Amino acid sequence: MRKILVFLIVTIVLSGCAHNKSVYIPYNNNGHKDAIYEWAPHDDGGEWWYLTGYASDQNNKLYLYQITIFRGYVIHHVVSLLEAYALHLSFTDCSTGQHVFSEEIIFRPDEAYADSRCAVFKDSMMCLDNQQIKIVGKSDKLKLNIEGTSTKDATWHGKDGIIIMGHPEKPKERSYYYSYTNITTKGTIEFKDKKDNWIKIDGEGKAWFDRQWGKFSELGWEWFSFRFFDDEEIMLFPFPKTGSKEGTYIDKKGNAISFDNFTYNVKKFEMFNGKKIGLGWHVTVPFKEKEYEVVPIVEDQYNPSKLQDYWEGICKVFNSIGELVGYAIIETPGSAY
Repeated sequence: MRKILVFLIVTIVLSGCAHNKSVYIPYNNNGHKDAIYEWAPHDDGGEWWYLTGYASDQNNKLYLYQITIFRGYVIHHVVSLLEAYALHLSFTDCSTGQHVFSEEIIFRPDEAYADSRCAVFKDSMMCLDNQQIKIVGKSDKLKLNIEGTSTKDATWHGKDGIIIMGHPEKPKERSYYYSYTNITTKGTIEFKDKKDNWIKIDGEGKAWFDRQWGKFSELGWEWFSFRFFDDEEIMLFPFPKTGSKEGTYIDKKGNAISFDNFTYNVKKFEMFNGKKIGLGWHVTVPFKEKEYEVVPIVEDQYNPSKLQDYWEGICKVFNSIGELVGYAIIETPGSAY
């Protein structure tokens, strides 16, 4: 089992095999409805469909949820390849600090697949119809049933939708990457509390969807998604080990600007599962109010994945005079430092 998981770690990121159902055509990053045609699997390596969102219930309690479907290949009996899918579901109750994470990996194409509209993993799925997104997530700990509408066209990151994955000097260290950064959502979340009782909440909020694929091997990244209350967004994609950085600013109308002249300082580090994770950041960017303090709402939002463990958490974003101006959902894997 350990060898299978090691291969899955590598091949979800690196592999490039058959079953291509879509052909990538470069775009600029000013937002394109054509991104809908890049939902299907690609030949370009490992890939994922990735959505993170926050929701508030009728009592204004705040919750974070995540659903991710990964696709790659594993080596079987040394000579053949098996198509593999993985599902991640996570949830954080910001009031109680409870964090829930579920993971499942399967190698049966009849139970998991993706086409030009849906990515499906057993009873879980993410489907896109124009700018309408439907989310269903099911595990033994968490159930999601959420619908959303993107208020902006898709944003392609980097140059023509291509992100440098930490190594500008290595042409193979690239990925294709677009996002729907402002999705209004509503629906239900069910989760098991600490006493193993199912709790159901109705909530409304916002989500951010990422579609990314490529053959890159660098895993030491961090990822920041600033979701400002004024309906603008900023994506930061730094690579601490190499110093490479990518960023995108998206204005209210969905116009996007790529940049790399930002800085961030980790305020403190904590250890999770023997891994060094940054928690709390001071960030400077060339847009909006220039400087921000980012503070995790709950410190333990760690996902102990067998593929690659990582911290994926919701944070508060404060401007230089201490005003709460948005939320940020940040990803930092155990391999970042």
